Amino acid sequence: MKDPAQYSDRTFGNQRIIPRLPVPELEETCGKFLEWVKPLLTAEDLERTSEETAFFCSEEGPGPLLQAALVEFASRKDVGNWLEPFWDRMYLEGRSPLPLYSNIFYMMSLGPLGRDETQFNRAAGLVEAMIRFRELIESQSLKPDLQGGRPICMIQYKKVFSSCRIPQKDRDILRTPISRENPTLPDQKHIVVARNGRFFILDVIDHDGSPYSCSAIERALAEIASVEGPSEYPLGVLTAVSRDTWAEARAVLRALSPVNAESLDLIENSLFMLCLESGQPEDMEDLSMTMLLGDGRSRWFDKSMQLIVCPGGEAAINMEHTGTDGSVMVRLAGFLTGFESDPREKVPKAFKGKCSWREIQFHLNDDLREFVSRADGECQRMSADTSARVLLFDRFGRDSIKALSAAPDAFIQMALQLAHFDLRGFPVNTYEAVMTRQFLHGRTEAVRSVSEESVEFTRLMRGPEVPPEQKATAARKAMEEHVRRTREARDGEGVDRHLFGLCNIYRDLGTDLGIVDTPGFFETPGWLTLRRNLLSTSTSGAKGLFLAGFGTVEDEGFGVRYLAFPGSIHFNVTSRTALRGEMERFVDLLESALVEMRELLENRES
Repeated sequence: MKDPAQYSDRTFGNQRIIPRLPVPELEETCGKFLEWVKPLLTAEDLERTSEETAFFCSEEGPGPLLQAALVEFASRKDVGNWLEPFWDRMYLEGRSPLPLYSNIFYMMSLGPLGRDETQFNRAAGLVEAMIRFRELIESQSLKPDLQGGRPICMIQYKKVFSSCRIPQKDRDILRTPISRENPTLPDQKHIVVARNGRFFILDVIDHDGSPYSCSAIERALAEIASVEGPSEYPLGVLTAVSRDTWAEARAVLRALSPVNAESLDLIENSLFMLCLESGQPEDMEDLSMTMLLGDGRSRWFDKSMQLIVCPGGEAAINMEHTGTDGSVMVRLAGFLTGFESDPREKVPKAFKGKCSWREIQFHLNDDLREFVSRADGECQRMSADTSARVLLFDRFGRDSIKALSAAPDAFIQMALQLAHFDLRGFPVNTYEAVMTRQFLHGRTEAVRSVSEESVEFTRLMRGPEVPPEQKATAARKAMEEHVRRTREARDGEGVDRHLFGLCNIYRDLGTDLGIVDTPGFFETPGWLTLRRNLLSTSTSGAKGLFLAGFGTVEDEGFGVRYLAFPGSIHFNVTSRTALRGEMERFVDLLESALVEMRELLENRES
């Protein structure tokens, strides 16, 4: 292992030594695949899947040809990460609305407003800190993220600011400062402020490159908020609906007037979006929905980063997921909330002059007004069809779990499995994302929480006359299996992304390889089951955060985002409103499962 002192402290100074994502062996991946899907399939479906998998991997099957082509692609000098182009395409070809199918919110751990503090004061402080964070990236003063004492890939930080997903028919475009084609314009000095469905340009950096002071930004935000009346046609809702609908509307909008084209450019090139809420959420669930979707009118979901600030001072980052992952937002949240300080010896002085601002204008015709009206209705229906439940579990947290000689994440994942078993009586395909930024341009790998060990654990927990010792042993075996899978996924030895890569190689090169028909493997019950995440889960570091959440992607499923703190665990769970009763019951069962598992392991230890 290299001496840490030999690593560069510059933000992007270690990129050349970050290893490439490996391509796992085909036979190993297929073996794990069968192991993963076995607890989820009937005997008949498992037999069919096993037969097709065996043929897929055989010399007569298409697997070895696809594997060889993937290995060759991964070895090309112009390919930094073999997964990256396929991953980007998956996101950009997605036609579903971004708020529920791509974006994630990260609510920060900020205390209540002080006696003399206002929404505008808090927002201005966060904006000022965001600009300083960008300066750290631009000057390469932000120290590289580490994992196990080793630097990991930092490329995602180049996509945080001045980035935007542009709607196009069939496939969107992600514009960032480092895009090969049509990058966003460098050296942007403005943000966009959204309030009451209206959008404003606000300069936050002066012409010499100095950031404006917090007080100057605060005054400008108060002036913007004084502009009376909501927009009759809030264009932000267009970014919340299906991508093809928005692509069609945007093309009409841009072609109608040069003013519209300029206004779109200003929004899409801006450093980030600041959304100033005019109404205060009533409770935690309302707060969660505000940070996830709101009414869609004062949002621009295409932007890679939206900073949302409520009148009560609650604040969150809403991230569009195409170019960045949660680990980057967690680092930013830690900086914004004071968990990480500015490392520069000399911090540039803020410019105390007056910030200039103006409202962004759009020219609309009857067709565009109809587009906006329909999109507004669709956005409100989407909000009404989405439910959230927040569980601030404070009985114990990760420290108590560690004291039981258990891995906190594995413990929580098994509690989720037990709660779902109690709810429905059977396991469902469960997804958990694991960061793989230890590889160049790395993103995530999937861990599947359902295993034969987890199924045995839930069965024994509810079995008649099962001794506590046997239950505790089963719990530990299930957690150990989850830890093993997590380690393999983090080391680039997962299942999902490898099979996803082979599927994409078939899509791009199948005909050239002589594979005319879709391989039967990609039509098996096992493959199709693994593609539906009925229990979609995710977590991250918790420094600087209070809550995080995303929308469920399946009509019959739940979306679960959790943060494990030393003495508590915060969950945000979403579902379709039609499943709200089931979702509420699931959260109650989850709370009981956490307590029951701790008591089980404590008693077993004693």
